[in-house]
Amino acid sequence: MGIKAHELSLSHLITTEEKSGMKLKDLQLTFTSTDAWGLLRKDLTNALGISRAKRFLLRYGWNCGVHEARILKEAIDWKDDIEWLIAGSKVHHLTGRVLSYPKNFQVDMERGQFNVSGYWIDSYEANQHLTYSGKHHEPVCYFLIGYASGYTSECMGKKVIFKEINCKGKGDDHCSYIGKTVEEWGEEISEELFFFEDTDMAKELDQMYKRIEQQKERLKIGYTLSQKLTQDMLLGKGLPGFAETIGKSLHCPVLIEGKHFEKLAEHGEIPGIHKYMSVTNIKEKLKDLAGNSFVEWSHKDKTFKLLTTPILIKSKIFGYITIVIDESDDFYKDLLERAAIISALHMQNERVAIETEQRLKGELLEQLLNNKEINRKEIYDRFSYLDYNLSTEHYVMYVVIQEKASAKEIDDYEYLKIRNRISEYIYQEFLYEDNQPLLLPKLNCIQAIIAKNSIDKRYKSPKHFGEQLIKKLGLSNVYIGLSDQTKDVSDFYKKFQEVKRAVELAIWKKTDNKVVLANELGHLTLFLSARDPEELEAFASENLKTLIEYDERRNAELLHTLMQYSQNEFNLHKTAREMCISISGMRYRVQKIEELLEIDLSDSNSRFQVQLSLQILLLLGNVDDLTIA
Repeated sequence: MGIKAHELSLSHLITTEEKSGMKLKDLQLTFTSTDAWGLLRKDLTNALGISRAKRFLLRYGWNCGVHEARILKEAIDWKDDIEWLIAGSKVHHLTGRVLSYPKNFQVDMERGQFNVSGYWIDSYEANQHLTYSGKHHEPVCYFLIGYASGYTSECMGKKVIFKEINCKGKGDDHCSYIGKTVEEWGEEISEELFFFEDTDMAKELDQMYKRIEQQKERLKIGYTLSQKLTQDMLLGKGLPGFAETIGKSLHCPVLIEGKHFEKLAEHGEIPGIHKYMSVTNIKEKLKDLAGNSFVEWSHKDKTFKLLTTPILIKSKIFGYITIVIDESDDFYKDLLERAAIISALHMQNERVAIETEQRLKGELLEQLLNNKEINRKEIYDRFSYLDYNLSTEHYVMYVVIQEKASAKEIDDYEYLKIRNRISEYIYQEFLYEDNQPLLLPKLNCIQAIIAKNSIDKRYKSPKHFGEQLIKKLGLSNVYIGLSDQTKDVSDFYKKFQEVKRAVELAIWKKTDNKVVLANELGHLTLFLSARDPEELEAFASENLKTLIEYDERRNAELLHTLMQYSQNEFNLHKTAREMCISISGMRYRVQKIEELLEIDLSDSNSRFQVQLSLQILLLLGNVDDLTIA
């Protein structure tokens, strides 16, 4: 009569006769030290890595389970096959591996159904792992899982897989398991099946060695690339040198583009490939590009793949680097990231150098725009020494920052922030131009000159450039004035005076259009171009002299009233409403103005003369209370 599994004891397995390498009767089983087992696990993990060590131990456990199931089947007279199946757990306990405590046991060996769950109490494998390696992020009883799977599969005649759910080796209170047939697990067990595959370890170790050699080669390439890029930067080779170094190191075409997708540098021997590499092909994908992100992309009709990364300075994109790759690999991403960092450092150094040079040029710009008596040859030569060409056509630009209506006043720091934003935008727009813009920041304004060719290449017109600047920076309290193009060095002073007055008039009129052109002054521009401003000032002062003197003596506002009256097309009621005075009061002021100037404001010629005189005084900045400094 056969025995049951719970009746199995060491007396069934061990003989009293001691022999060298004492065995469990004739079952070809030996005792081993648990500490030695723990050291073996540690050495395997260190040598192979945790993933390969897990695979090795699972396979070893599987084979042990299959072997013990076979010899126990032959050596013991079991009551039935179910007792033989359960005996696997009993052997665990008798050999000191673990105490198996089932919670759910649904088994039908004839039908091939197996669904079991339970606990492993005091797992020697978990204890040894904690002793020699510490806690792990996943269950660590690899041998027990493999053994249970192998033993059960041999008994059932079909593949059964055990999976550890909780484990003391990862910090849980206990170890627990679930065992099912592969069919019952379904897709849930697909990842674990990989570890049970029967693989030649020698072959796998050989593959691992080859991968290590590949990694060593890649590390060498990465180190060499970083070293060469650093040398290129120190030698001042710039982006073209970077593109060549990257291309030769990785044996692939390279394209470096600016923030506006302009080509900055390229390398490669495949004709026409760079047009397919441009990020203009993936503009939509670039919207999500942030941080050190990458975009992998390709063309439907091309066999090569492309990898793009941004060039970032203070989290802002200043360009893109794109290379051709054979396959998706973190190796390329790592090297491309290094190249982007070096390129960003180069761009930042260029910006600092430009800003330093700008300060030197600022002193000359002050003389060019604000000194009428400059020596033309001397100023031209001094600019040439700084590698700036004044002989090309330029636009003179004048930017005024107003106080916001919602704020009582704007402090110097706020002015500084706005000036810096505007300056940064202009610098970056024309960073790679031969003649970069020259800027002269002051408290609430910026004076600048920008090469006509630079604006014409990027914008429809100077006005379009000014409108884009305001739109992109979201500036509501800024007026931008732009002159006609200069023809000669002597034009800069004259053009600046014109554009300055145009902005002042726009501010006084409170026009909705924040970008004004000097030619919008109309006939006043012709006067400034054709006559000496001193003569114009004398003309205007003579016409309004009695009115000005009256205001000074009486501390009155008749000149201001006349200006408002003319701006409102000499409409009495409209002017009275805007100035918040009565109609009778307005009539008195108009009558007094006519008496002092000895004119009739109902006469069109008299009106034109008054308007012209007022516009000249305003243009020349001689009406302080009507202009905004």
